[in-house]
Order: sequence, then C-alpha cells, then structure tokens
Amino acid sequence: MATSPKIEQTNWTVEDYMNLDDDNRYEVLRGTLMMVPSPNMSHQRVITRLGTLIDIHVMENGLGECFDAPFDVVLSENTVLQPDFTYVTHERLEQLEDGHTITGAPNLVIEVLSPSTQKRDRHKKRDIYAEAGVEWLILVEPDAHVVEVHKLSDAGTYEVTRTAAEDDTLTFGLFPDLEIDLSDVWMQTSSE
Repeated sequence: MATSPKIEQTNWTVEDYMNLDDDNRYEVLRGTLMMVPSPNMSHQRVITRLGTLIDIHVMENGLGECFDAPFDVVLSENTVLQPDFTYVTHERLEQLEDGHTITGAPNLVIEVLSPSTQKRDRHKKRDIYAEAGVEWLILVEPDAHVVEVHKLSDAGTYEVTRTAAEDDTLTFGLFPDLEIDLSDVWMQTSSE
C-alpha cells in the first residue's frame, strides 16, 4: 500500500497526486502542487449556467460528454488540472477515459477567472493546455462579463477567435449550431 505523500514535497507526479488523502482541492502544474481555492458565488453561477447550456447542446446532439470541476484531467506525468468545465467527444472519450480521470487533451476546457486564480489560469494553465493539445479554451471573466474563445493554432499556440461581452451572442467553431445569449449567463452575477 502506497503511503500518502507529504504536501511539502517537490516534483509531484500523477501517482503522488492520486495518493493524497485529504479533502482539499489541488492541481499539479508541472510538478508543483497547488491548492485550488473554493470559487465564489459569481464564479459558480457563471460556470453552472454556461456549462449547462453547452451540456444540453452536447446531449441533445449526441456529441460527447461534459464534466464539471472537481474533475481530474491528467495532461502529463507531472500535470493534473481541474478545469471548471471539460468537454470530450465520444471518440476522444473512448481513448482518454480510465473510469476515474481523463488522461490526455479534452476537446474543450473552460476556466472562469477569479482574482485568486486569474494569473495562473490566463498564463500557466493556458500554456499547459496548448502544449497538451487542447483544441479549444474559453476564458470567462465574470465580473467584467467577458468571454474569450481561444483556438489552438497549427503552431501550437492559442489565438483569440472571438470575444463576447454583456448581452452578445456567443458562438464558436466547435459547436457551429450553438448560440448562447450571454445575458442568460450573467444575470445576478455582480460581485457578492
């Protein structure tokens, strides 16, 4: 039986992470264990609404499966992330699921930015998602009411393909038939 790793250790692996035995939320970014703080109400409202609208579209059209955090996405031997929302096509899911986690790049990841995680999400995690081959990344700023859609380029970096705000309609190439009225996502999301 494996012993539980010590939080103070360095050079974390997926195995170390999976052997943690406390109830805190963590991610491992390139070998560094990071505690993930609980999101605020605005964050939760936005990801619940946006995620539900995408999930309904995915389910109605038989396009794959969606997962909400906390849900582990293993991107390398020393990187385990918990995106706020994850979408995987049926074909990719068959390749990536192990019954507990997704191991490999999902088709879409959504991160809702909050003051405590914005820098990490916008830079470190974005770079990790690109390196792993996550085709679509959506970054949401709930207080500013802005959504950025990033598409992975052939060069392996993200390009912003769409920015939508306030009551715009959000569309993007992964789901060409899906139109999301952002006013439905923002309602009652002012800072608590």
